[in-house]
Amino acid sequence: MVELPGYSLSGVFASFFFMLLSMKQSDDFRVTGSAHPILAMVGEDALLTCQLLPKRTAMHMEVRWYRSEPSTPVFLYRDGDEVTEIQMEEYRGRVEWIEDGITEGSVSLKIHSLQPSDHGQYWCRVKDDNYLAETSLLLQVASLGSDPYIHMDGSVESGLQLVCTAKGWFPEPQVSWQDIKGEKLLTFSNYNFQDEDGLFYVESTLVVRDASTEAVSCFIHNPSLTEEKGSDVSIPEKLQTEMASLKVIGPSQPILVRVGEDIQLTCSLAPKTDAQSMEVRWVRSHRHPAVYVYTDGARVAGEQMAEYRGRTALLSDAISEGRLTLQINDARTSDDGKYRCLFEKDGVYQEADLDLKIIGLGSSPQISMEGPKDGKVKLKCTSEGWFPQPQVQWRDMEGNTIPSSSQDLTQGSQGLFQVEAFLLVTNSSIVNVTCSISSPLLGEEKKTTFYASESRMIYSWNILLIWGLLLLLLVGVVGLIWRKNCRKV
Repeated sequence: MVELPGYSLSGVFASFFFMLLSMKQSDDFRVTGSAHPILAMVGEDALLTCQLLPKRTAMHMEVRWYRSEPSTPVFLYRDGDEVTEIQMEEYRGRVEWIEDGITEGSVSLKIHSLQPSDHGQYWCRVKDDNYLAETSLLLQVASLGSDPYIHMDGSVESGLQLVCTAKGWFPEPQVSWQDIKGEKLLTFSNYNFQDEDGLFYVESTLVVRDASTEAVSCFIHNPSLTEEKGSDVSIPEKLQTEMASLKVIGPSQPILVRVGEDIQLTCSLAPKTDAQSMEVRWVRSHRHPAVYVYTDGARVAGEQMAEYRGRTALLSDAISEGRLTLQINDARTSDDGKYRCLFEKDGVYQEADLDLKIIGLGSSPQISMEGPKDGKVKLKCTSEGWFPQPQVQWRDMEGNTIPSSSQDLTQGSQGLFQVEAFLLVTNSSIVNVTCSISSPLLGEEKKTTFYASESRMIYSWNILLIWGLLLLLLVGVVGLIWRKNCRKV
């Protein structure tokens, strides 16, 4: 037999034979899918298809479509039947198994009524006995939203402010401004908000400081569809409208409301003007979602922030004079902050700022004592139900401030503050002290005084109790000895 340096011919044949045995059998396969993203629009259907190679029937195989976790599939086909027990909840009733090409190894899944949340990667896994193969596909969901609408601030003291808004876009769109020559303008701010359906609302602000600017355009671009929508506005024309000559007046001072009470936010037009044909909007930092929207004589429920639903009412008795009041029931700490009131007509708006201060006047403070320990006594002052953050002070009987040894401030689930303030004193220096907790907005305070006699009385009763216990123990011992002596006699 011919021998190779370092090898034997028999060893080479044995290794080759082992490799043949170790190779996958001819029954094995691979799974392929589309190399390009599958593009579909929101509300339409999408067809996801993967193919077994070489082609063979998949009738008796397990086919599993999933997102990130195989254990919770989008769809599971096993032993010729659909398995729904472990299916992802959001796909139940929305997916359809297509069997047309299954004998040729083509397995397809149709997703009905596409949602933005369906966007992303999908895996197609095919299993036959102990062998499996899989591939991934990318589903791109898109939505071409509404045409942009340009709102113009009628006030021009610090430059002309234009706001471009649109809704119903997916994925997150890109917004740009151009002048009449097609040159891009620098955006002042951009704000994108994803609503409950997963679609994007966009709000882009442009400040025009050049008085010679006659027209500008706003464009919104969908990166998946490579499509865009645009709108333009003629500035001189808008400045001639009715709203450009009006002003919106709001309260000149902060509005103070206690937790649980009703809030009233009032705005009015100056000079007095009928507002029935206008859109009136109360907002926080952005136009959408809003605290409340009134248009065409009715509330627009679909634009309202979730936290204000069921808590608002419009008082419009004086709407013909341009005065409206928004009532927000059951004031919460989360209602605290800045609001804007906007009146709009023909794409021109005027606004006023409102400052709402929510106040929580907490409980009367309670003072407890810990100790004495190592010649020191710790006083703890506690109170709860305050908003905003209260001010805490210890004072002596002359009204002088005593610094706290420590202070702990926590905010509960309702946003109200609980305070714990500690004062460390020695036994010999215990004096009458007052714990005062005050609201920085109301100038009101609640206080409790701790009297030294109380601590001494507690201390005296403790001493008496100890001596009493010792006396009882002594009496018991004496009695026991006396009984023993009596028995001996």
